[in-house]
Amino acid sequence: MAESQVAEAERQFGITFPADYREFLLRVSAGGRWPRELRRGPDGWHWVGDADTQLERLHVPFPDHDAALAASDEVWEKSVREEDYDDPAEFAAARDARSEAVEAAERDRVTGGVFLAGHGHCFSTLLIVSGPDRGSMWFDGRSTCERLNPLLTDAGRPAGFGEWYLDWLEHEEPLTTPELEKAAGDRWHRGVGTPIWLRWFDDWEDNRRGR
Repeated sequence: MAESQVAEAERQFGITFPADYREFLLRVSAGGRWPRELRRGPDGWHWVGDADTQLERLHVPFPDHDAALAASDEVWEKSVREEDYDDPAEFAAARDARSEAVEAAERDRVTGGVFLAGHGHCFSTLLIVSGPDRGSMWFDGRSTCERLNPLLTDAGRPAGFGEWYLDWLEHEEPLTTPELEKAAGDRWHRGVGTPIWLRWFDDWEDNRRGR
């Protein structure tokens, strides 16, 4: 991508991309299968195949995870029971309002994050572009554990885009057959040589240390 294109996308989103991702866009690629491609369409810049990034809220800081989770839990816990309503229409309206509030609370948990890669089963990897965690990579595991977790380097610190991408190339390029992929997957889930993109589950560090 040209500098003018990257700058145009940044102006649209009201942000400056983290340095390593910006360098990737300028020197390597706009993306493709991994990570998703940044492309300009009729309605402006977007990431191809991404329906989750809130483009208009990328400038809003990515929130403190635990605080955002607590706020989301509070909304989820407000149940709407049919027996509490005499009018079916009022019950339907209350149920719809709760659903909208839940969706809004979940969207609020990922402001300032770009869904750069999808892994199926509603799992995704995010690059944080706004807020205190700017530049770090996070895994969205909400479909199974309600959490978003930072992806960690071997030193146990949050990984940046460049570390995440180079680590993916190192681990994935040799896997040229289904048998190699399966064997690698078995090792990784035991905590042996686990790539950064898979270090989202809470017991990864314990597995790596043989606990």
